[in-house]
Amino acid sequence: MGSEQKPHVVFVPFPAHGHVAPHTQLARVLHARGFRVTLVHTELHHRRLLLAKGADASAAAAPWLGVEVIPDGLSLESPPRTLEAHHDALEQNCLEPFKELLRAMARRPGAPPVSCVVVDAPMSFASMAARDVGVPDVTFFTASAAGLMGYMQFEELVKRGLVPLKGAGYKTDGSLDAPLDWVPGMKGMRLRDMPTFCHTTDADSALMRIHLHQMRVVAGSKAVVINTFHDMEKDVVDALAAFLPPVYTIGPLSSIVSSLPAGGGDPSSSTDTPSLFQEDTECMAWLDGKEARSVVYVSYGSHAAAGADKIKEFASGLARCGSPYLWVLRSDLAAGVEVGENGLVVPWCAQEAVLAHPAVGLFVTHCGWNSILETVIGGVPVLGWPMVSEQTTNCRQVSTAWNIGAELPQEARGDEIAALVREMMAGRKGMEAREKTLEWKRLAEDATKEGGSSSANLDRFVEDVLLKGL
Repeated sequence: MGSEQKPHVVFVPFPAHGHVAPHTQLARVLHARGFRVTLVHTELHHRRLLLAKGADASAAAAPWLGVEVIPDGLSLESPPRTLEAHHDALEQNCLEPFKELLRAMARRPGAPPVSCVVVDAPMSFASMAARDVGVPDVTFFTASAAGLMGYMQFEELVKRGLVPLKGAGYKTDGSLDAPLDWVPGMKGMRLRDMPTFCHTTDADSALMRIHLHQMRVVAGSKAVVINTFHDMEKDVVDALAAFLPPVYTIGPLSSIVSSLPAGGGDPSSSTDTPSLFQEDTECMAWLDGKEARSVVYVSYGSHAAAGADKIKEFASGLARCGSPYLWVLRSDLAAGVEVGENGLVVPWCAQEAVLAHPAVGLFVTHCGWNSILETVIGGVPVLGWPMVSEQTTNCRQVSTAWNIGAELPQEARGDEIAALVREMMAGRKGMEAREKTLEWKRLAEDATKEGGSSSANLDRFVEDVLLKGL
């Protein structure tokens, strides 16, 4: 197709690595199908990328991907210190600039007009802007379907009087163990398993307000795309149909990207996601020297906020677990950590490659959704230690719905951490979890093959939503 005839999809991810990565993956898949694709960064995130990667970061990382930047009113010198402040800045400062960007794109000679805006759920201003300008918007929920269902229930939690919580001692007085047997498609849920933003005693909680608003905007989009596969979250996905426009499960996207034909007009590799983090290059050689399924891999994701005491307890537990371990720990968190003789600590790594390495036998994770998908693809069972957002929901599903692992208590001390790691590495629970993970791995592979559920849903999404009306 000529450039003016190509459908043009604009992606607006939340400015964090775990959100940008799946947006870039979906952009690659659509580019391979002949779409023009553009990724929109907020100014603060783009400046951080340039500082981390150099002035040519955007072009060098993905020459096939158009990049635009919108002002967010934030500065490197005084960045937002809370998630609430970041969300408020995006909502207040980005709506009008994004509208103007969409209008400017429509006026550019020789370029195709924007046919659809794919919006990350937290970036609700972009959906509102697209609707004002008259461009169709689609929500891309980059976490699990279970996480989306959790957020969709916030309004019901308020109606039932479960939120806000009563009393400051809710973390220890049993309040969070309240059963939620009415959550559609999810059995055995408790209040503690819901996304953490509802765990508040504040009737005017800004984060509750923000997420209630986001879910209303999501419900008004043309379609919802989720980076999951139907077999893994069938009950939840089917239940979401009652709340949302058409839902398309199209994951794991990383598997679809890796299956794209070599060349195909796209010379770039599958690792085009702009990142603030420099990957360690020596840990793979370290893994090469270890026996099959002997290594514990530990990572809390790109935005871990664990306190020094918890890090110390983890160091103690890992040193005593009896297995070699690879621990991804940012430099600011690793200061003062004593590494055992069988351990290797690195600031960042190529996680998909690590989880695919035969030496890795267990993943200790915060249960972010990208990490869950990557561990399923790698066939590695999980020991979950959730921190924020829907990580708690994912962790509950890990141990009760998907049966691919267990949960590590939040206040676990070194000896308990060591014992649970040993059980997951060599005990019955660990063996059962490994077998189940391998089952999900096979189902994930089937879903992304031609004719599989995710592949077919991707075809339907393109035909029924992206190309409709062109």
